[in-house]
Amino acid sequence: MTRIARPSTVAFPVGSVLAEYDARHPKRLAQDEPTLPAEERALAASIRSLARRTGFIAGRIALHAALAESDARAFATRPVLRDARGRPTPSWDCPPPLSIAHSRARAVAVVTPRDACVAIGIDVEELDEHRAHALVRMSLSEAEICIIRACDASLVAGPIAVWCARESCVKAHALDVGWFGTALVTRNFEPCAAPINGAIHAWRITLSFEDRSLFHATAWTTAEAVFACAVREHDA
Repeated sequence: MTRIARPSTVAFPVGSVLAEYDARHPKRLAQDEPTLPAEERALAASIRSLARRTGFIAGRIALHAALAESDARAFATRPVLRDARGRPTPSWDCPPPLSIAHSRARAVAVVTPRDACVAIGIDVEELDEHRAHALVRMSLSEAEICIIRACDASLVAGPIAVWCARESCVKAHALDVGWFGTALVTRNFEPCAAPINGAIHAWRITLSFEDRSLFHATAWTTAEAVFACAVREHDA
């Protein structure tokens, strides 16, 4: 099942479309995979890892659902492959900004109008206590934990939101920062209006890279997952 949302402009450019696909049902995934372009199915078949293959298929299903509801609907049946870094690469000229992410349970894709921004990044992680504790140990400083606590965010959703914000910024800004779990540092973490109907909490997160560039993302939680989106705007 694919859910389509037209998010508010709190985090997304006007006209953006967000699609979420539940990847927890192998039979449904097998039924939906044949709807993908042949080139994408061939690429999926070349992926040895079952988890990665499932994520690829679910992500492409979500992406084509989003394309079909967007201004780029005329290209909704065209293949979107990937470049050497694994980034989705449309097979037509002048494609709209788009992004895909997946967790073990779901995939999410966003498509935004071509003239609305330069690029967009999306990320998702399951709302999982063990994952959150691991992220605290591996990738958050004491100062960042204090910033999260000051916002009254839980130490489950908060660390995952920061992780997703980092990943979304890496995608939107094409950052080459290696293991970006620690390269992007949390500078601000504050509540904001939810960009999606049904969101439980939402935050505006500001990150810095090498104390120079500042990047912004919006993260939000549902009952089961944490999402984040970052947008690279056109130069003023």
